[in-house]
Amino acid sequence: MAFNGRSLLIAGSRVLVAAVLAIAGCQTARVADPLTRSMGGSDPDQQMDFLHTLADRPIASNDEAFHGLVLFMQGNDPAADYPARVAWLRARNMLPAGFAESADHAVERGTLAVALVRALSIKGGLTMSVLGPTQRYAVRELQYLDIYPASSPNQTFKGSEFLSILSKAEEYQKNHGTQAAPAVPS
Repeated sequence: MAFNGRSLLIAGSRVLVAAVLAIAGCQTARVADPLTRSMGGSDPDQQMDFLHTLADRPIASNDEAFHGLVLFMQGNDPAADYPARVAWLRARNMLPAGFAESADHAVERGTLAVALVRALSIKGGLTMSVLGPTQRYAVRELQYLDIYPASSPNQTFKGSEFLSILSKAEEYQKNHGTQAAPAVPS
């Protein structure tokens, strides 16, 4: 088979497009302006505005998810900003080991799964009881309990998906007589 200049150009273009797509596919999704900057308070009206607006977001950020998680756990968010939320969650051992993502980074399912498993005091199976709630096994346990849809730890959430999971976590609490992990004074 002979190659002419046109077929080499087409083949080269396909390789270039594949390389660009591979590189772009590996980039982290970011949220340009997390809602917590304008709706991050604990006032009931701000909470409602936050939740209603988050439902329409195509991606939920770490800051938005952590604010929602703290609200879920204790009804208000004492943290003034993202570093304070991270510190609040770290003090309660709610974040995966080595967590170091920025506020505008799209929240990953594994990160939230670890926090929810700990907040709901879910013990899990043998692997989770030996290794603790790693992102992979926390996601799998939440899938088993029908709190999470089938997914991987690295997937992100739409705002509506995140809120649906918090709703299922609340239902799990009610059905299993559990409460979110007690708040530790900060």
